[in-house]
Amino acid sequence: MAVSLELFDTPASRLNSFVAQCQDNIKEWKEDVVKAVQSLEKFLKKQRFRGDHGLDQKVLKVIQVGSFGNGTVLRNHAEVELVMFLSGFSSFQEEASNHNHHEHVLSMLCEKLTDCPDLLHLQPQNLRLVHRVTSAVAFAIQTWEMEEQVTVTIVPAYRVLRPSVPNFQPSPEVYVRLIKACHTLGYFSPSFSELQRNFVKYKPTKLKSLLRLVKHWYLEYVKAKCPRAELPPMYALELLTIYAWETGTEEKERFRLDKGLVTVLLLLTKYQRLCIYWTKYYTLQNPVIEDFVRNQLKEKRPIILDPADPTYNVATGYRWDIVAQSARHCLKQSCCYDNNETCIPNWKLKVMSPLWLPEARSSE
Repeated sequence: MAVSLELFDTPASRLNSFVAQCQDNIKEWKEDVVKAVQSLEKFLKKQRFRGDHGLDQKVLKVIQVGSFGNGTVLRNHAEVELVMFLSGFSSFQEEASNHNHHEHVLSMLCEKLTDCPDLLHLQPQNLRLVHRVTSAVAFAIQTWEMEEQVTVTIVPAYRVLRPSVPNFQPSPEVYVRLIKACHTLGYFSPSFSELQRNFVKYKPTKLKSLLRLVKHWYLEYVKAKCPRAELPPMYALELLTIYAWETGTEEKERFRLDKGLVTVLLLLTKYQRLCIYWTKYYTLQNPVIEDFVRNQLKEKRPIILDPADPTYNVATGYRWDIVAQSARHCLKQSCCYDNNETCIPNWKLKVMSPLWLPEARSSE
């Protein structure tokens, strides 16, 4: 069943029902997408990439990240993100010095995806290389069971971490090596994608409802209206929402969705003051890590440091002004008012959190 109400026409008191409607009939649809993705994963795990300059890499592991991986997917907004961990590198330095290998792997992957008869039922279309901080292959798939196309992104990565559990914390030496090898901030971020996924995946169910609500607003009222703008990645919105919940509710599992939405929107209007970080995966007891994070937090706002990769400010370089303008507009709509009369109060929290102050905000 389709969502019968627009978010802007939904009173704050009915946001729980609105989120539930957004998820109507999602189980069968999600099963169809997962089945298609499993075919892709099976294909990827069989691949070996050979080429010039010593290129010889096998696929060690494939994981789902993004909304499908962390359990916050929205019906009719399917973007599957896969990280393909490769053999052949033994350190960050080695990966950095052979960065062309990733480009060759992605080019060969495009050819393999086009020519593989086992993937014909997925109808891979519009294959292209995407060049950002880290390069990727992007394309669309669609089977006869799926009503609409699904966008798939595949990113290659060096596997620096062993299998992890929800509260796994890497050795500080991993981050020391990362910091010493990283010349392009965020370049090695895919190597920490399992931690990035787990940071969201194991959060409470109610928080995931808030994440879906924020995502729905962002996709329908920001990205859809400005498709060509360099807007922040969804991961940045996820982290901002988690920060609001952690700080505003002291991580309570029961809270009001309307207050959460209003709080996130207000934070977005103050994006020029955002300075957020976590210490769940990397400890500041190590002087190399501490000095690096201190310097990161002195950079221009907004700052939202990836909880899994301190070299990656997920907020930098995007049109936050567009997001802020849309957030101000949303704050005037019915979804932020009770019975269209009373403005919903926001959670009380700090916007800035300089590391060197005693009251610094982190998440442990």
